[in-house]
Amino acid sequence: MSASLISANSMAQSTPLEFSRVQVNDEQSLFYAHSGNESKLGVLFIHGTPGSWTAFERYLQNPALQRDFFLVSVDRLGWGKSALSDDKAKVNGDFASQSAAIGAIFNNYPDKKWVLVGHSLGASIAPQVALDHQQSVSGALLLAGSLKPSLGKPRWYNHSANTLFVSSFLSRGMKNSNREIMALKKQLSIMDEKLKQQQLNTDLIIMQGTRDKLVSPKNPAYAHKEWKGSFRSIEVVELDKAGHFLPWKQTALVNQLIYKLADLADQ
Repeated sequence: MSASLISANSMAQSTPLEFSRVQVNDEQSLFYAHSGNESKLGVLFIHGTPGSWTAFERYLQNPALQRDFFLVSVDRLGWGKSALSDDKAKVNGDFASQSAAIGAIFNNYPDKKWVLVGHSLGASIAPQVALDHQQSVSGALLLAGSLKPSLGKPRWYNHSANTLFVSSFLSRGMKNSNREIMALKKQLSIMDEKLKQQQLNTDLIIMQGTRDKLVSPKNPAYAHKEWKGSFRSIEVVELDKAGHFLPWKQTALVNQLIYKLADLADQ
């Protein structure tokens, strides 16, 4: 499968998106958009915080990707139309809960292999999904994700937003987003320890901009060194002068790397 096929089909017409909901447990459900060829390799997109499935809408509407893959973009648990256990429940940043919810989609397509594409916090969560669902995930593309635990610590404004006074002025979405960031260092530490004890049959590509102001550009070097025994292969793609918003600024390259992970899955 070649990324050059994308340009050759740039004038093709995309098919409409479809929307589904999968039950995670008796009280929780996950909403997702999907398109493409259900008989093909799955590509599952995981948004950051705050966010929704629409962060990757352009990929789900790409005619060449629709032809070659089954494309899914989720509302992560607690975001968009994905329901928590009750209306007052708070998003708490727990990676395991997010991963279990995504696993419900895998269960809907039991014979399918998947490539994960995560951005920002979605990229931080993606290795947990690969760890928890090893039989389903063949590859992962991490876009501007915090990976090293010590680099995932909250910043001063996160601590400020976590106070009762400041949080009273924030929307529910911003409060939930801040909770996810406040929990990030601990969640990365838990995941990091587990990853180092595993050998996943998963190929990993990490893309990072050198001028990212939200996530440290030092993250890929850590993962490449510390996780090299945990994944089948690890590749780092550093983009000089690029910032944090890679899914929208580097769409063509993201497409190419999806095809690369698809090729690796066939080997």
